[in-house]
Amino acid sequence: MIFLVLKLNIQITDQISKRTINQFMQQQKNLFAHYKQPSIKEDSYVTGLNLANSMKGRELVPFIPINGRQVNFYYCGPTIYKKFHLGHARTYLGIDIIRRTLRDYFNYDLLSVMNITDIDDKIINGAKLANQDFLEYTKIWEKNFFSAMESLSIELPDVITRCSDYIPEIVTFIEKIISNGYAYNNNGSVYFDIQKYLADGHTYPKMRPEINVDQLQEGERESQVNKQSEKKSLNDFILWKASKPEEPKWHSPWGEGRPGWHIQCSVMASSILGNPIDLHAGGIDLVYPHHDNSQAQAEACFNCDQWINYFIHLGHLNFANRKMSRSLKDFITIDEILKKYTPRQIRLNFAIHKYDTVMDYSEEHFEQAISIDKTYHKFFQNTQIYLRDSQITGPQKWMQNDFQISNLLRNTKQVIHIELLNNFNFPTVIDAIDKLINQVNVQITNKTVRAPLVHSVVEYVKFILGLIGLNYQTQNNNSSDIKLIMTEVCSIRDQVKLATSKGEFEAIQNIVTQKQFQYEKNLSNGIVDCVNQFQQQVLVASQDKNKQLLFQLCDKLRDEQLFDLGIKIEDKQQVSIWKQYDPQELKLEREQQQKLIQQKEQIKKKEEEKKKQEELIQLEKSKIHPKDMFLTQIDKYSEFDENGIPVKDKNGNELSKKQNKVVKELWEIQNKIHNQYLLQLQKQQQ
Repeated sequence: MIFLVLKLNIQITDQISKRTINQFMQQQKNLFAHYKQPSIKEDSYVTGLNLANSMKGRELVPFIPINGRQVNFYYCGPTIYKKFHLGHARTYLGIDIIRRTLRDYFNYDLLSVMNITDIDDKIINGAKLANQDFLEYTKIWEKNFFSAMESLSIELPDVITRCSDYIPEIVTFIEKIISNGYAYNNNGSVYFDIQKYLADGHTYPKMRPEINVDQLQEGERESQVNKQSEKKSLNDFILWKASKPEEPKWHSPWGEGRPGWHIQCSVMASSILGNPIDLHAGGIDLVYPHHDNSQAQAEACFNCDQWINYFIHLGHLNFANRKMSRSLKDFITIDEILKKYTPRQIRLNFAIHKYDTVMDYSEEHFEQAISIDKTYHKFFQNTQIYLRDSQITGPQKWMQNDFQISNLLRNTKQVIHIELLNNFNFPTVIDAIDKLINQVNVQITNKTVRAPLVHSVVEYVKFILGLIGLNYQTQNNNSSDIKLIMTEVCSIRDQVKLATSKGEFEAIQNIVTQKQFQYEKNLSNGIVDCVNQFQQQVLVASQDKNKQLLFQLCDKLRDEQLFDLGIKIEDKQQVSIWKQYDPQELKLEREQQQKLIQQKEQIKKKEEEKKKQEELIQLEKSKIHPKDMFLTQIDKYSEFDENGIPVKDKNGNELSKKQNKVVKELWEIQNKIHNQYLLQLQKQQQ
């Protein structure tokens, strides 16, 4: 009897809950009328930046910080229980680019906070399976996360918070929500009271006001098993969980337990950044329930109307048209992806797509990123050589080409500024940089632009690409010693090749014995030993007058010995030039090129096989005598003339003029290819 009454009470409460929330939503003509755009004050720092704010349905709104140039920025960190994968990387790389742009381009005084969720059902279950203490278990995966962040050159936030460090603050926060009348305790668990929250004039959910009550229940991530009887409404979500046996637990006024998922961010963000907060970011999948619930909790605690002024969300990375995730077993770890692509290429792969849109994982996108990366690397290497060889003491008067490049540079700056103001539109920024680079490449090839102007372009391109986190400065030592030695190495190698082609072996011996390099080995990264060995081998080969070996030694120096040290020599018509790279990146570039060659060969092979099959089919078709080609088509025709051409259809009706014309044309074609076959057969027999 008690159970029936309890069940009836839950049903009645649920009906009231649905009616109340649905009536509230129906009353809202403007679903985002609750949003209050920060106003411009006397000390406001206004740049013109517009953000796609989820607080207003992802509408672009002007970004106005609360306190001058200072911007408080919180973003959701990982729940650490498995390896960091490429889907995560898209979110954190996107946030990294946004942070760099806010700080370095718009000059905001940024204070960024990222949390670590180390208390969660998945963590607890994973620790049990691993037979480990849950905090020791999280240390393993936290190390993996930060290692992956470092490998992708993702900058650390200013502040890192862990849930396990903030239990006292969480308890105090929940106590405040209860005292304000927006939460209640039942059997040691504390729930957020949605009905009371709405009844007092608050909006819920703020970023998804259009969804119905059934979707609200589906969206709630916290476990609902055997908990419905504790709630006043099915939509109420948990703030504090009474712990089960053998689960992590902490003391609280409601008994031993642990914090729910949503309360963690509310507490950690406000503990560092206070109330209100300028900017909050996270993956699009967190909009509801996590971010909406986090806001409701904070606003219930602080008795305020708007805890977050700007909420931006980053799009999913899809794999085979679905969100990349661990649960679907389709995720790609960072270790795996770094075996195929460099950190720059991975960053470019994401930067060529808008941060807040869905992106599909594909090899084609990575090939595009590889191509762009090569273009940038070549630009910096070529301009470095150009500036290295240019003399400032030479003519500096601007000519028409200089004015053209200068105008292009200034126009590019203007275009990029507009696109960065437009919600960080980096795909268009990259397009603008590409156009600038292409024009400068033409001018430096023709040597028709002044070096100081080229330097200005290089510094600007370097600055903009730095916002994406791209660094094209070689990791090797690029000291003046290496520049000097490599200039001489290229000269010696060029002279050896020229003398070999002429058969001037005594001249070769003079060339290689005139210079023995004695630079400090720690500055040359093995280059000195490599070059001296080359000279000794060339000396022996020249004494034996072995032309073939001499050319092989020159190729080996270029393709293997110096290449493995990060030096790439390019043979030009008159002289060779050298470029310095990170050895690992150069090795990976070669592997990518070989893979591309293999793919092209496979495509070519398939096309050849297809062509061969088509030729076989055509051959078999050509063997058919035109008189016989229609005789088997009794489903279409019933009578034929002396040449085998149909004259009546399957029903005995004479063919129309149009039909007669078609079958005769087909007969003529077959007659032609059959005669060609007979002629070819006759030639083969002869």
